[in-house]
Amino acid sequence: MKKIANLRVFPTILAGMIVGISFIIMTDLWLPISAVAAAFVVAVAGGIALYKKSRRALRSAAVFSICFVLGIAFGLSAAAYANARLEKREIFEESAAITGKIEVGNSSDLSGKVDSYTVVLTDITVNGEKADGKAELYSLQLKDGGFYEGDVISFTGRVVTLSTDVTTSYKASSLAEGIIYDITCPDDETGEIEVVGRDLDFFDKIKKAVAAKLADNAGDKAARFMYAMTFGDSAVIEESMKSDFSYTGTAHLLAVSGLHVGILAGALYTILKAIKVNAAVRSAIVLAALVFFSALCGFSPSTVRATVMVAVAAVAGLLGLRYDPLSGMSLAAIILLFVSPFNLYSLGFLMSFVAVYGLILFAKPLERAFLKAKFPKWLAGALSATLSANATLLPIMIYVFGDVSLISVPANCIIVPLAGIFFPLYIFALPFSFIPYFGFVAAVVSLPFAGLSAIVGYLAGIDFPSVYFDFNWATIVLWLVAATAVSGLCAIPGIAKKIIASVLVICFVSAVIIENAGMLSGADKITCFSSYDCAGVLVRSEKEGDFIVFHGEIDEAAVEAALGAMDKSRLRKVDFIVKFGFSDDESEILDDYAEELGADTVYTTYASFTKYGTGNFIMLADVASVICTYGYSAVYLDGVDLVIADKESPWSALSDCDILICPYLGEKPEGVRYLVDDYGYSTGAENCLPSDFTFWTEGGKIVKTYKWRFA
Repeated sequence: MKKIANLRVFPTILAGMIVGISFIIMTDLWLPISAVAAAFVVAVAGGIALYKKSRRALRSAAVFSICFVLGIAFGLSAAAYANARLEKREIFEESAAITGKIEVGNSSDLSGKVDSYTVVLTDITVNGEKADGKAELYSLQLKDGGFYEGDVISFTGRVVTLSTDVTTSYKASSLAEGIIYDITCPDDETGEIEVVGRDLDFFDKIKKAVAAKLADNAGDKAARFMYAMTFGDSAVIEESMKSDFSYTGTAHLLAVSGLHVGILAGALYTILKAIKVNAAVRSAIVLAALVFFSALCGFSPSTVRATVMVAVAAVAGLLGLRYDPLSGMSLAAIILLFVSPFNLYSLGFLMSFVAVYGLILFAKPLERAFLKAKFPKWLAGALSATLSANATLLPIMIYVFGDVSLISVPANCIIVPLAGIFFPLYIFALPFSFIPYFGFVAAVVSLPFAGLSAIVGYLAGIDFPSVYFDFNWATIVLWLVAATAVSGLCAIPGIAKKIIASVLVICFVSAVIIENAGMLSGADKITCFSSYDCAGVLVRSEKEGDFIVFHGEIDEAAVEAALGAMDKSRLRKVDFIVKFGFSDDESEILDDYAEELGADTVYTTYASFTKYGTGNFIMLADVASVICTYGYSAVYLDGVDLVIADKESPWSALSDCDILICPYLGEKPEGVRYLVDDYGYSTGAENCLPSDFTFWTEGGKIVKTYKWRFA
């Protein structure tokens, strides 16, 4: 394999595109900064060529410089065009007549019934005019309104075009998926939603048919798992099951990725080769099947990447050329970034390509090492793939999720090889289940998936250690550069690579041990949650126990949000629940759910003083530092003040708290350090964080956070 120090056209163009897109999106001074970056790279390449004093080096430097500058131009033009399109489609209407088709809505079952307050709309018209792009709609009516994916709905609501200020992964992912409008619908009769039709395209009909077949013939968990693995729609997965997959590091099975595409491509190639199909015809059939599969999955970045890489490999093989995975991956990234430059700031895009980059860097050397150590071939392959992908993904995963459980390595070594066997068998067997009287085929192929979900649930229940570390974007980039330096792609002598790798491993392990020792020495962990009319926190404290504080109207949605926070924190029970001022209905709900939440006590007593003002409240001085008033509740942990409030709370009395948790406030009050609010987070308001925000406190400081942001 050529060294990375030598010329590779597509990776060089990709590097230039990343620079150009980053500058035009992140700064107003994109033109001079891009010019300086291009000049610097050209100067470095020219300096190296002059130092070597050879015509070959000069030619390589010239081509490298041209490709890099061309990449910057591609990136700048793609980002400028994307920004211009958004500006042309800018809409701001407080009360507009809107129609649109429900494309995606979180569903409680496989029927496609909407079971959430938010959905994605497509084919939108605003006041009778066609709006180019998709929108996210928020409405209380959607939760229990009997709406289904594919329904065409009509209502009156507020429409706002998202800005191109990419400060959150949520907004970046939305823009990358074509979601450019934010729509809210009032919860009174003025915004009543009416279903005026139903519109399912060809691919939608296939997905609904598969969902119905699985629902009728497979067990509930297995059916949801199989559907998510087939189409990448993890919305049908229950939160507890989704949490198990996330904790074990196998959540990538629930979102169609290059793994799925690779499994299908490999199985098809094997079958077609076995029946003596011509190589060119074989490649054409496989590529057609992968394009069709990608279309079913909505052309997600991971499926497009894998399909392009398979196509490049097939064309190289037919032409008798050597396939370069790095160039194939880079070409796929160039295509996706040219179509939507916002992909660069999408978490799914980044994790997909970084994982493949890790495979390119380390999979083969690790597999050879395991085979040399007499590991079975299947285990050597599973271990090398898992370790190489996770090694490069590690800093991003820790930065995004706060910690990574070490159970992910054995879990992937067990689950991924088994899924690689069962998934193609299921895909090839599924069409036969649509033959009359052959529905049992779906039931038969579902049995292994029921077993896999059971294994994941068992592994998730094991109390395995987790790794904490404070990565930022600078350390993530340095990590990837260091990984490249010690890989086979870099032209550094072998002994130097071993020395660099040894030093890096020693430094990283030492830093992880030091940080984990500090993190596990008594820091309090807090996970926020909210529903429309209720907000709360789940606190894990060595001194004060595990408890939940609710504020606002408790309903099933609020309890579901609390259960989601428990799943995220790997908790099966809590010591107590705090809620001030129950109504009769709320009392019944808490009584029904107290056992499910594992709570021993629900506190609802009164007292008379609080640092934020006077009023009726609860002080759990002997158990936890919690107060509750009519307008808000507060938690005090080692000097860090958290206030949980509703939209009607007296903000002037709360101006000195560290963190304010409130559903759909949208603006951070002065004096508050962080506002935890989904609406403010999605609109990019300053220091606003999502409702599932998690952080640690120790010694009066917020010492670590789950935070994914770019500014």
